[in-house]
Amino acid sequence: MKKCKGCGIELQTKNREAVGYVVDLEQDYCQRCFRLSHYGDTTYLKTNYVSNEKIFQIYKRYSGSLIVLIVDILDALCLRDDDLLEIFKDQDVLLIINKTDLLPENINEKKIDKIFSKMLFDLNKKYRNIKAALLTNKYEGAFNDQFLNILKDLEVRNVVFAGRANAGKSSLINKLLHSNDLTTSIYPGTTLEEVVIDYKNYRFIDTPGLVDVNNYATYLNVEKYKLSKIDKTIKPQIFQLNEPQSYFYFGLLRVDIIPKDKASISFYINNNNKIHRTKYENGDDYYQKHYCEFILRVKPLGITDYSIKDSKTIIIKGLGIIKINGECLAYVHSLANCRLYDCKEEI
Repeated sequence: MKKCKGCGIELQTKNREAVGYVVDLEQDYCQRCFRLSHYGDTTYLKTNYVSNEKIFQIYKRYSGSLIVLIVDILDALCLRDDDLLEIFKDQDVLLIINKTDLLPENINEKKIDKIFSKMLFDLNKKYRNIKAALLTNKYEGAFNDQFLNILKDLEVRNVVFAGRANAGKSSLINKLLHSNDLTTSIYPGTTLEEVVIDYKNYRFIDTPGLVDVNNYATYLNVEKYKLSKIDKTIKPQIFQLNEPQSYFYFGLLRVDIIPKDKASISFYINNNNKIHRTKYENGDDYYQKHYCEFILRVKPLGITDYSIKDSKTIIIKGLGIIKINGECLAYVHSLANCRLYDCKEEI
């Protein structure tokens, strides 16, 4: 049984429309991976995720291995309130905080180190299995050496790369291997099965990403996902207000702010998209007028209300961060059942 080197799926020659298709079994990459890697063709990229139950079976096959748990930077800010580490509580974990370069430029490396040093200290009170932690940065050339030194110190052989969908597992492995063997894309769900790679004295196992029911990306198709994906350093969109205002981000998000006096709101989102602002009293009319545009959403918007005395930072997984300053009432309309997280870190 031959598997695709890019996504791990079993190769087959019978059904051109099914995953794993190749013209002949001498090829190393399935049609889906080949076209995605060479042409950016998402035609064969489905948004159907590998089930968590199937991924847990992969983890089970490699019980006793070191888990390299990769968490992207925005999800990492929610780790105290997330259940991700609970999944691996009985295994040794090397925690990788990935994509730190997405944070705004005013949040420098020193501040990032301070934020996550405190967080890791708190997490270790609850989870005693985190053996080490690393922050990635695309400009940091020493990461590979640091990573391999940790593996040597821990005296491990099998290394399972785990994490949520689109955390950057395959990209990180490619970086470690100085190769592009594993198929990567900006879209979640690219890896379909485990991919085993022997490297030096280690066996690296890439795995599909776990589905997160609290992440916007879970509910968006390829086209809608482009609206939410953050792939460059964030440049916050900041608004000052002294009267009630409504803010819209396509059909994915609406925020109403009713200030007591003066307030401000900052959106940390995809740089390619702009927040639309209107008077609060016109908010419902605007929503109805542009309903066809807002049909982009795939499930109803639920409302979470906040009474803010000073400031609050809210993380919306798969979409970005909202920071509100000033005494006000805030109503956040976000995808129903997607949890909003209070960020306990100062960013």
